[in-house]
Amino acid sequence: MTEVPQQTAVPADERPSPPEALDDESQQADAPAEPTAVDAALAGVRAELAAVREGLAAEHDRAAARERVIDRLHEENQRLRGGELRLALRPVLTELQRLRNDLRRQAVSLPATLTAQGAAELLDSFAYSVELTLERSDVQVVRAEVGDPFDPARHRAAGVVAADDPAQDGTVAQVLADGYHDLSVNRTTAHAVVTVYRWTPPTEPGQA
Repeated sequence: MTEVPQQTAVPADERPSPPEALDDESQQADAPAEPTAVDAALAGVRAELAAVREGLAAEHDRAAARERVIDRLHEENQRLRGGELRLALRPVLTELQRLRNDLRRQAVSLPATLTAQGAAELLDSFAYSVELTLERSDVQVVRAEVGDPFDPARHRAAGVVAADDPAQDGTVAQVLADGYHDLSVNRTTAHAVVTVYRWTPPTEPGQA
């Protein structure tokens, strides 16, 4: 009697898949995943960030360009102001050069017999030359005279002198220096320096 060979059972997961099933699985693996709402939101955020970066970079370039323009304008303004200042001072500098030459020429030609009165007159002539130079630059000399009423707008009190008469009270006792007034801006740049009389009534006998 012939024996029939027994067949060994094969587990289901080890059984070969049908050709149709293999094709379906390979197609599913190759197919791209469909984008989700989260992926779309992330893509939008990335696009917005890229736009913000581009905007910031463009603004930085514009700011740098503005800074360069401002620096260039500042340099040009400084050069113009320096040129205007030199142009305004040129007449004064010319007069000062002339005055210096005159002083040196007089210094080497003074006579040995020069008196104090002659020296005073010579110095006063140089002071007058400087005064003319100041006037050409719209600066007026403010002179004070003994006996003038003290004016705080024109005078600066450097001291007080006892007055011998009540009428002297509040008047100029001595002129120490002239003042100067800038006509271009109508402002006193230096007050005349003076001393001022002050009247003090005498103390009656028997009064403390």
